[in-house]
Amino acid sequence: MPETEISFEHLKELLLLLCRYPFEDSTRTTLSKLIGEVKDWQKMVELINAHGIIALAAYNIREAGLEKTIPEDAVTFLNNGGMKSMVRNTWLTERWKEVNTILTNSGIRHVLLKGMALEHTVYGSRGLRQMTDIDVLVKKEDSLKAWHLLQKYGFVSDMIKSRLHRKIIAETGKHMPTLRKDGYAVEIHYRLFHEAEMNDKLNDAIDNAVEIDIEGLKAFILNDNIHLDYLREHNQDHLSAEGSQLRLFVDMEIIKPGSAPVITKEFLSGRHQSYNSKHGKDAYKVHFFTLPSGIRFRYLVGDIFPSLRWMKQRHNCGTTKAILLYPRRIGKLFWLAG
Repeated sequence: MPETEISFEHLKELLLLLCRYPFEDSTRTTLSKLIGEVKDWQKMVELINAHGIIALAAYNIREAGLEKTIPEDAVTFLNNGGMKSMVRNTWLTERWKEVNTILTNSGIRHVLLKGMALEHTVYGSRGLRQMTDIDVLVKKEDSLKAWHLLQKYGFVSDMIKSRLHRKIIAETGKHMPTLRKDGYAVEIHYRLFHEAEMNDKLNDAIDNAVEIDIEGLKAFILNDNIHLDYLREHNQDHLSAEGSQLRLFVDMEIIKPGSAPVITKEFLSGRHQSYNSKHGKDAYKVHFFTLPSGIRFRYLVGDIFPSLRWMKQRHNCGTTKAILLYPRRIGKLFWLAG
């Protein structure tokens, strides 16, 4: 993510004010002062975009009446981003209605997670919580049925890494392979946590989910405590991989103020200090040893020797090159053992 010509502490304060909801009139003076310190708005809007808070930033600037204090092209970029978010969220909601009908008519209760849950509750269905896909939670015993059922209605699964994985896909992660249809993606979660005892509570959480209304349709979300626990772990998973976003920080703060982690310079820039090769190896080992012992060997072999089709897609190459790349996969055994 790009840097800006403003001190880290002031940048952090500015970004936190730009992603608040709802807008508080008492923040107007401070927001105006911090906006005045920004020298490069091109870099600023790039940073706002990278953190997934364009819609919120446009909203807060508009509510504060500060649009004229910002370069016109930056205001246009933010306002257009906010409009795109609203349009996309409306479209995602319409597509969710199809998923809702399919699963509900089959007796499968699903609970909305993250963006869709928050957009239609705390954000008031205003397009302020930017989303790219839909995450739902079902009981583990319903996950495979729900996954196959949606495929009967035109949803297509992302490629499974290996044939060895196909029979254990409801055991190897937190959600089934992503399903897609006409640009719409849905992830069916059957676990939310690394700890087995936390996942054991999910059936009760689904049975006792909070009922909400989405455009006249009944929907369900987790209670705040469980949802917050999940968001914390989800955020940590992102920090362990490609980096997290202020969008997830705001999700936690809007549910319970003071619940989000400390914002570091590395967090804002996307260069989280704890991420390195060893951390990736440790994360893989943790995941591997949380798998049921009876499937670990099958999972590992399938991971090291994925299908030729997967290799060609993963490396964007032809058959010959994909075959020649297989010996590199064996090196993963030494990587894990090291």
